[in-house]
Amino acid sequence: MVSNSNLKTYKAAIASISACLLCTALPLPAAAAVSAAGEYSLESSVLDNGGGGWLSGGEYSSRAAAGQNFLPAGGDNSAAGEYNNRRGFYNPPYFTFQKALASVVTFSAGLASLTLPAGAVDKEVFDITLNKNPLNEPIAADPEKINSANSKMEVNEGGWSRLFPDNITEMALFDEQDAWDRPFAQAGVLSLRYKDDNNDGVLDGSNPPVRIDSIRPWALDEDLAMWAKLPASFYDRASRVISVPFMSPGVYALLGMVDESVKDTFAFPVPFRPNSSNAGTGAGQSGTEADGITFANVPQTGDISIYTLDGRLVRKLPIPAGLVIPKVKWDVRTAGGNKAASGVYIWRAVSGSNSKTGKLMVIW
Repeated sequence: MVSNSNLKTYKAAIASISACLLCTALPLPAAAAVSAAGEYSLESSVLDNGGGGWLSGGEYSSRAAAGQNFLPAGGDNSAAGEYNNRRGFYNPPYFTFQKALASVVTFSAGLASLTLPAGAVDKEVFDITLNKNPLNEPIAADPEKINSANSKMEVNEGGWSRLFPDNITEMALFDEQDAWDRPFAQAGVLSLRYKDDNNDGVLDGSNPPVRIDSIRPWALDEDLAMWAKLPASFYDRASRVISVPFMSPGVYALLGMVDESVKDTFAFPVPFRPNSSNAGTGAGQSGTEADGITFANVPQTGDISIYTLDGRLVRKLPIPAGLVIPKVKWDVRTAGGNKAASGVYIWRAVSGSNSKTGKLMVIW
């Protein structure tokens, strides 16, 4: 973790180096290249008077005008639109914003982006950085607290909540004096992207499989070294992005949970008539003996029980661990292996504290 005192020393040193660069006898071109910074670089620098468009390069992009590595004669990049790129070698890069203008920074790969409204920070000029590797290269975060929070989460929620490296972002804000760790005057918006490239509804690479519907945004509570779930999230399924209002710098992540939802569970075909003229497994058909009855959209844990109308248990179907496709089949047989008699049955899906009931009809 970088202390405020170390941060001041570091930034003062960079400012001194930058000042020395400006005092050299090197020529000062009107448009100089901005030096590369690890995974980040800009092809060239731009100065304008405020209304600039997106500037991007490498892993990051931001809104409005970038400062130059060397100033043109008589130039002043401190007022160059919404931000200017800090001189020197930064990885991740720092973007400098002005109090009266909105701040927008994003990973060009779409892993994360943030927006702060004008006046959100009570500093005339301030730096923002997005860091996608706070565990190994933290700016202000404590990796031990992140690891502790991860361990607690997995104990409570199981392997579904395991942290993926691409799903964590540190947002830090500071100026030449200190780091900003207080709430903003107005809420910003932080957007984090998850991966489901094959569009199967499961987080890519997750094992046990993490269903997209169970992913939630979390913030690191550094006092307790625990993840705290954030409310009022917005899901953009088409872009695979989850956005959340946020009120202070810190570490944010997308974490999965075991899916215990039963609200969308249903059974088909109903009625089940495998010997009818409409028998088959297609849409609108009445089923086959070989295929049985399917319970779709089942949770990831729990079971489904089938009862007679007078409450006698006919069969209990445990939901298999690690189920990717959310469905369970009943072969329409009793626990003893006999065909279930023609008639009406009650089914009940249970997962955690959630339950749902429905009716079946079997006609042989």
